[in-house]
Amino acid sequence: MTIRLIEMKDVQQVAEWEREIAILSFGDEAITDLAFHMRKLEKAAQYEPAGMLVWETAEYLAGWMWMSKRVNSVTQEAYIHLKSFFIREVYRGTPGGRDLFGTGMQWAINEGCRHILGHVNVHNMPMRALYEKYGFAPTHLTMEFRVSPTEKDEQID
Repeated sequence: MTIRLIEMKDVQQVAEWEREIAILSFGDEAITDLAFHMRKLEKAAQYEPAGMLVWETAEYLAGWMWMSKRVNSVTQEAYIHLKSFFIREVYRGTPGGRDLFGTGMQWAINEGCRHILGHVNVHNMPMRALYEKYGFAPTHLTMEFRVSPTEKDEQID
Protein backbone atom coordinates (compact mmCIF):
# COMPACT_ATOMS: atom_id res chain seq x y z
CA MET A 1 0.00 0.00 0.00
CA THR A 2 1.32 3.42 -0.98
CA ILE A 3 -0.08 6.88 -0.36
CA ARG A 4 1.43 9.38 -2.77
CA LEU A 5 0.75 12.55 -4.71
CA ILE A 6 -1.43 12.31 -7.78
CA GLU A 7 0.32 11.71 -11.11
CA MET A 8 -1.02 12.31 -14.60
CA LYS A 9 -1.48 8.54 -15.06
CA ASP A 10 -4.06 8.67 -12.23
CA VAL A 11 -6.26 11.39 -13.69
CA GLN A 12 -8.65 9.13 -15.63
CA GLN A 13 -9.52 7.01 -12.58
CA VAL A 14 -9.72 9.95 -10.20
CA ALA A 15 -11.94 11.85 -12.67
CA GLU A 16 -14.36 8.91 -12.63
CA TRP A 17 -14.45 9.14 -8.84
CA GLU A 18 -14.95 12.92 -9.00
CA ARG A 19 -17.94 12.27 -11.23
CA GLU A 20 -19.34 9.82 -8.64
CA ILE A 21 -18.77 12.38 -5.88
CA ALA A 22 -20.56 15.02 -7.98
CA ILE A 23 -23.57 12.75 -8.41
CA LEU A 24 -23.69 12.05 -4.66
CA SER A 25 -23.39 15.76 -3.91
CA PHE A 26 -25.54 17.34 -6.60
CA GLY A 27 -27.86 14.63 -7.93
CA ASP A 28 -29.49 15.56 -11.22
CA GLU A 29 -27.51 18.81 -11.36
CA ALA A 30 -24.12 17.05 -11.17
CA ILE A 31 -21.58 17.66 -13.88
CA THR A 32 -21.05 14.16 -15.23
CA ASP A 33 -18.83 15.01 -18.20
CA LEU A 34 -15.64 13.02 -17.59
CA ALA A 35 -13.59 15.40 -19.75
CA PHE A 36 -14.62 18.29 -17.48
CA HIS A 37 -13.37 16.45 -14.39
CA MET A 38 -10.15 15.42 -16.13
CA ARG A 39 -9.38 19.02 -17.15
CA LYS A 40 -10.10 20.25 -13.62
CA LEU A 41 -7.77 17.65 -12.11
CA GLU A 42 -4.99 18.21 -14.64
CA LYS A 43 -5.05 21.95 -13.97
CA ALA A 44 -5.10 21.51 -10.19
CA ALA A 45 -2.28 18.94 -10.35
CA GLN A 46 -0.16 21.57 -12.11
CA TYR A 47 -0.82 24.37 -9.62
CA GLU A 48 -1.60 22.74 -6.26
CA PRO A 49 -0.49 19.09 -6.24
CA ALA A 50 0.62 18.98 -2.58
CA GLY A 51 -2.83 18.11 -1.22
CA MET A 52 -3.85 15.73 -4.00
CA LEU A 53 -3.26 12.27 -2.55
CA VAL A 54 -3.96 8.82 -3.95
CA TRP A 55 -3.85 5.47 -2.20
CA GLU A 56 -2.37 2.85 -4.48
CA THR A 57 -2.48 -0.91 -3.95
CA ALA A 58 -0.50 -3.46 -5.97
CA GLU A 59 -3.42 -3.77 -8.40
CA TYR A 60 -4.88 -0.28 -8.80
CA LEU A 61 -5.83 2.98 -7.13
CA ALA A 62 -7.96 2.35 -4.08
CA GLY A 63 -8.64 5.88 -2.84
CA TRP A 64 -8.35 9.60 -3.36
CA MET A 65 -8.20 12.69 -1.16
CA TRP A 66 -8.02 16.28 -2.37
CA MET A 67 -7.18 19.07 0.04
CA SER A 68 -6.37 22.62 -0.93
CA LYS A 69 -4.74 25.36 1.10
CA ARG A 70 -6.72 28.61 1.10
CA VAL A 71 -6.64 31.98 2.88
CA ASN A 72 -9.71 33.53 4.52
CA SER A 73 -10.23 36.87 2.77
CA VAL A 74 -11.39 38.59 5.97
CA THR A 75 -9.09 37.20 8.67
CA GLN A 76 -6.17 36.30 6.40
CA GLU A 77 -5.94 32.99 8.28
CA ALA A 78 -4.75 30.02 6.22
CA TYR A 79 -7.07 27.01 6.23
CA ILE A 80 -7.50 23.75 4.36
CA HIS A 81 -10.47 23.03 2.13
CA LEU A 82 -11.13 19.29 1.98
CA LYS A 83 -12.52 19.06 -1.53
CA SER A 84 -12.85 15.33 -2.15
CA PHE A 85 -12.48 11.99 -0.45
CA PHE A 86 -13.25 8.68 -2.12
CA ILE A 87 -12.47 5.05 -1.34
CA ARG A 88 -13.11 2.24 -3.80
CA GLU A 89 -16.08 0.30 -2.42
CA VAL A 90 -14.17 -2.93 -1.63
CA TYR A 91 -11.77 -0.95 0.58
CA ARG A 92 -14.27 1.14 2.53
CA GLY A 93 -13.85 0.74 6.27
CA THR A 94 -10.34 -0.68 5.94
CA PRO A 95 -7.12 0.58 7.55
CA GLY A 96 -5.95 1.91 4.17
CA GLY A 97 -8.84 4.35 3.97
CA ARG A 98 -8.14 5.52 7.50
CA ASP A 99 -4.45 5.87 6.62
CA LEU A 100 -5.31 8.02 3.59
CA PHE A 101 -7.55 10.30 5.64
CA GLY A 102 -4.94 10.49 8.41
CA THR A 103 -2.20 11.33 5.92
CA GLY A 104 -4.30 14.19 4.57
CA MET A 105 -5.04 15.47 8.05
CA GLN A 106 -1.33 15.35 8.93
CA TRP A 107 -0.49 17.24 5.73
CA ALA A 108 -2.95 19.97 6.75
CA ILE A 109 -1.37 20.23 10.20
CA ASN A 110 2.13 20.31 8.68
CA GLU A 111 0.99 23.18 6.45
CA GLY A 112 0.43 25.17 9.63
CA CYS A 113 -3.33 25.32 9.25
CA ARG A 114 -5.47 25.10 12.35
CA HIS A 115 -8.76 24.90 10.46
CA ILE A 116 -9.99 22.28 7.96
CA LEU A 117 -13.28 22.87 6.16
CA GLY A 118 -15.20 20.21 4.28
CA HIS A 119 -18.60 20.36 2.61
CA VAL A 120 -20.89 17.35 2.44
CA ASN A 121 -24.36 16.77 1.10
CA VAL A 122 -26.81 16.41 3.99
CA HIS A 123 -27.88 13.00 2.64
CA ASN A 124 -24.34 11.60 2.37
CA MET A 125 -24.40 9.79 5.72
CA PRO A 126 -21.19 7.76 5.21
CA MET A 127 -19.13 10.92 4.66
CA ARG A 128 -20.85 12.73 7.51
CA ALA A 129 -19.97 9.79 9.79
CA LEU A 130 -16.36 9.86 8.59
CA TYR A 131 -16.11 13.59 9.28
CA GLU A 132 -17.48 13.04 12.79
CA LYS A 133 -15.02 10.21 13.39
CA TYR A 134 -12.15 12.64 12.77
CA GLY A 135 -13.56 15.36 15.01
CA PHE A 136 -15.29 17.52 12.41
CA ALA A 137 -18.46 19.24 13.60
CA PRO A 138 -21.23 20.83 11.54
CA THR A 139 -21.13 24.63 11.55
CA HIS A 140 -23.50 25.71 8.75
CA LEU A 141 -26.48 24.26 6.99
CA THR A 142 -27.46 25.45 3.54
CA MET A 143 -31.18 25.84 3.09
CA GLU A 144 -32.51 25.64 -0.44
CA PHE A 145 -35.85 26.14 -2.14
CA ARG A 146 -36.48 25.02 -5.68
CA VAL A 147 -39.38 26.32 -7.72
CA SER A 148 -41.11 23.52 -9.57
CA PRO A 149 -42.52 24.20 -13.04
CA THR A 150 -46.06 24.17 -11.59
CA GLU A 151 -45.18 26.64 -8.83
CA LYS A 152 -43.48 29.05 -11.21
CA ASP A 153 -46.66 31.01 -11.87
CA GLU A 154 -48.19 30.71 -8.40
CA GLN A 155 -47.89 33.34 -5.70
CA ILE A 156 -46.23 32.32 -2.41
CA ASP A 157 -47.80 33.68 0.78
